[in-house]
Amino acid sequence: MNSAIEIHDSVIDAITNVDGKAVLYSSSVYIHKSLGKPGVDPGTGWVQRAKLTIVDAIILTLFPGELLGGYLRLGDSIFDNEIPIPLNFRGDTEIRLESWNDQIILVFGRGAELELIDEPTYVEDFGPE
Repeated sequence: MNSAIEIHDSVIDAITNVDGKAVLYSSSVYIHKSLGKPGVDPGTGWVQRAKLTIVDAIILTLFPGELLGGYLRLGDSIFDNEIPIPLNFRGDTEIRLESWNDQIILVFGRGAELELIDEPTYVEDFGPE
């Protein structure tokens, strides 16, 4: 089963910057699970708590809120509106998250780790429109 977080249906509750690590806390990320490509092919939708850590981070803006969209860049790969699961990457990292009220989180770093917290909760079946 392939999985990815869909940024546009997720929430950032808090961001901390401690010892050069930016930690983005979420009470609800939307996870699409599919036998094919998450976010594109049929599958199921789930919500779960998560923590995304960017190491050697520079945070340009801070806000908590419901997310409208964004992207994650890991080296030369760009993930438009999604965060791959699992995620444990070392190298140039950039994440840009946009809220519904036109605020932006922009973080640059040298690696990213994703930790999913607790068990996921089933939300819906997902199919292409």
